[in-house]
Amino acid sequence: MNDTIQARRKFLKGLSLGLGGATYLGPMLSSLALAAEGIERRSPRFLFVLEGNGLPPTQLHPKNLPFIARDDRQQVTIDRLVADQLPTSLAPVGKYVDRMVVLQGINGEVCGGGHSTSHGALGAYNTRDGKIIHDATIDYVLGRHAQTIFDHVVLGISAQDRDVVFNCSATGPGQSAATFCSPEAAYKRIFGPIAATDTTREQAYLLDYLKDDIRTARSSLPSTEKGKLDLYLGAYEQIQLRNKRVKELAGKLETLPSPPTDLLRSSLPEDRLDAHFELATSTLISGLTDVATIASGVGFRHFNIQFSKLATQSKHPLGHAVIGGDASAIAEAEAIRAYHFELIARTMDRLAAIPEGNGTMLDNTVIVYLSDAADKHHTQCLEWPHVLLGGSAGLKLDGRYITYPTRGKSGWRTVNTIHNTLLHAAGLPAETFGHLMAGVADDVQKGPLEELIA
Repeated sequence: MNDTIQARRKFLKGLSLGLGGATYLGPMLSSLALAAEGIERRSPRFLFVLEGNGLPPTQLHPKNLPFIARDDRQQVTIDRLVADQLPTSLAPVGKYVDRMVVLQGINGEVCGGGHSTSHGALGAYNTRDGKIIHDATIDYVLGRHAQTIFDHVVLGISAQDRDVVFNCSATGPGQSAATFCSPEAAYKRIFGPIAATDTTREQAYLLDYLKDDIRTARSSLPSTEKGKLDLYLGAYEQIQLRNKRVKELAGKLETLPSPPTDLLRSSLPEDRLDAHFELATSTLISGLTDVATIASGVGFRHFNIQFSKLATQSKHPLGHAVIGGDASAIAEAEAIRAYHFELIARTMDRLAAIPEGNGTMLDNTVIVYLSDAADKHHTQCLEWPHVLLGGSAGLKLDGRYITYPTRGKSGWRTVNTIHNTLLHAAGLPAETFGHLMAGVADDVQKGPLEELIA
């Protein structure tokens, strides 16, 4: 073996870092060490994006295909997705059409219904209007397996003015995970362990704390690894540069025509959601966690958000208007959904720019988009649209539109199978996840979706 390669591997494995470096640089250097060993990543990262208030199947349906209502679907059908034929909601991720699968017709009746399935969306069980948490949700199970610094990170926005809510993710029976609704609070939670109490250090930036460890690491890395480390560090800089600018302007606002935009402190849902995507992306890139969940107005108490830049009404009356077929309301709902996919596309762009193994981080990251209310406001979960994007050695995310038949027809499947599929992709093959429907055959609700397994 080449002596230089051996030296690189030894250095990357044995590098001694300070407290901050061990916490924040450690995961990055571990990733570089695996690459130096020629070891490909086996388990993908996951980003779950849940949007409240239902996802009508028509808002994911390609323009070039005839729409078939649920009751008329008789068999599994598979069509190719075409970028310029994507609906308004999915248009922002058109450049990634070949790295996407849209699932229609999956049955979710096991989760109940109403305004929200609460933790049931990621748990595959009925919470009885959010009152009962039966077990851990899929995001936590996947994150716990990854053995990263954080098992998972849960961020979100809520109609309630609270820094933390408990609405969609769980670590076990009766144990709801905290959803951080304040981006500033989330930032402090993620990066707080190395913060100090004196004013000078409170105003410093994460990379300043790590500068000695960074200097030590970079000095012994060949140019390829230096470049990769810089890309990882850029994930931190994305959120810190904005904070730095705001702090520089503090005390000078009287000289400005208008105050600077600070997404971490903004009260607008659009801005807070933007900040949460930035935080989630940064934690995934840095290796602090392998699983992040973003909950956009998830849960009955939290979904009535006013996206004032995109809609003329809050999401509760908007949901009723969409059910009633109001064209303006449908257009506003699609605009809100498209905004979520704009943020997803930005995340995919950043992951695609960072080398990993023989490809990029996007090749090893699965993004799962769904609504906590399945297909509509006041849902019965008779069908549950999902969008999967990104990449994984264990999944076929290759530009397909897959529609499953209605309940009782050959080939119909329950929402449990999506969770089973993700577990298979993570190297945790499971035949069951969540609760099963009584009187329903095993092949309907157990095992993964064979259409997705690579």
